[in-house]
Amino acid sequence: MLKKYQEEHTVKNIQFILTDFDGVILDSDQAIFHVQPKDYLVSIHPFFESFSSLKDALDNDVIFNCVHLNFNDKEYITDIKFARKKEGFLVVVSDYTSHYTEYQLIAQSRNESIINGELIAIKNAELKERERFKDIFIRNFSHELRNPLTSIISITKLLSDTEMTSHQENMLSFLQDSNSNLKLLLDDILSISMISSGQLKLRDGLFSLKQLTQLIEFTYKTKAKESGVAFTLKVDKKIPEFVEGDRLRLYQTLTNLLDNAFKYTEKGKVHLDVQFNQIRANKISLRFEVIDTGIGISEDNIDSIFESFSQLNIYQNQTSRKGSGLGLSIVKGLLNLMGSEIRVISEVDKGSTFYFDIVLKQPILSKNKPVIVKKGSVKNKINLKEGEKYRLLLVEDDINVQTVLFKFLLSTNYFYIDLINDGSQVMGQLVNEEYDIILMDVNLPSVSGDQVTRLIRDFPFKNIKKIPIIGLTAYSYEDNFKAYKKAGMNAVLSKPFEHDELMATIGKYLKK
Repeated sequence: MLKKYQEEHTVKNIQFILTDFDGVILDSDQAIFHVQPKDYLVSIHPFFESFSSLKDALDNDVIFNCVHLNFNDKEYITDIKFARKKEGFLVVVSDYTSHYTEYQLIAQSRNESIINGELIAIKNAELKERERFKDIFIRNFSHELRNPLTSIISITKLLSDTEMTSHQENMLSFLQDSNSNLKLLLDDILSISMISSGQLKLRDGLFSLKQLTQLIEFTYKTKAKESGVAFTLKVDKKIPEFVEGDRLRLYQTLTNLLDNAFKYTEKGKVHLDVQFNQIRANKISLRFEVIDTGIGISEDNIDSIFESFSQLNIYQNQTSRKGSGLGLSIVKGLLNLMGSEIRVISEVDKGSTFYFDIVLKQPILSKNKPVIVKKGSVKNKINLKEGEKYRLLLVEDDINVQTVLFKFLLSTNYFYIDLINDGSQVMGQLVNEEYDIILMDVNLPSVSGDQVTRLIRDFPFKNIKKIPIIGLTAYSYEDNFKAYKKAGMNAVLSKPFEHDELMATIGKYLKK
């Protein structure tokens, strides 16, 4: 029974043609195409013209693969075998049209897949290059703005210590607010860059959620009075006072959401609701909701508002409502880092609700409340005897920063100050003069500040190698800070910095 089916399929796909030694067809089974006995083999297809040159040298079987034959307007893809027999030659034509067609389709699909893969790789490389260019641009942009902003903030501080008319005091107040806003904008741009490049790391620690919400309440009730929009806060009583997490990033997330709510709310109120979800083991899940009665957001715009430098078009022509469009993008990035996601419920002209769930650790506390030392909460002061001063070397190449820092430090009456604007001159100055502390800009001409610091730390004389060095930089990436401290700097301040912060840092490292 099986032989019957074998013969059926074999005959269907293979045709046998027997010829004499001159190529005249003696017999054929007509399985693929019809040929007549006594016809010449070459009459079937031009391919068989090669038979005349092949027949005299044909001692062993010869096979030709993937031969395209067109017979009666039909295309065949075949393998053709020539074998010498006692009557003449046996020509075996195997029809593999479907096999070769499928193979070609598979090969084409594979090639297309390879090409698509390479195109994706090229596109990914292009995206990475764009991201790299964006990060470099943001770093340079931030760096170039921080020096003049440092000068502006310092000059403003110096002006605030002088006698002024009430009108001048009001103008100075506006200038201080503008400085603060510009500094926050720079920090926001830097946060976006650090999030996208994966350089922003969370720093979990113990903090008082109660104190955090009280700070937010005080800040935004003050803002509400100025804007004419009410602000309310509700905290679930089941929430513990102390939790573990990244307080700074949680605060940054909430303030960005609240700032956004106030920006797009002209009347009514803004409300922050902190809810208890659940507690499991030592982890507590909380929900934060920011609710406003502002302009609302259409469904078409909800996704786009979380893109960098994006804001609602309805206010694009109103100066009072313009902003950087960075806040919600930062919120999205920070929450992703914290394992959460921002969600929105909104209706045009009725308001919006932005909310997220976040998991924080609940510490195991003793009966006594933990003491939380806030970084920078206690200012270090320089306590000097009357008339005693310290020798300070200021190494800074920006003329504006030089001027304002020199004037400020001189006005404290704590220092004798020498000024250098080139890194290559530092070592010569240290050999010839004695100093108690050095303020060192990182980005110096000739030799960078971190390179000079390494030279100082490797110097053989203790009175030089042990001098405290405070780095001043316009870069604010954590990796930069680590590199500068590794070079030997005792501390690093990011421009622009407050004068109190500078004095506190000097006081920490200055020899008593």
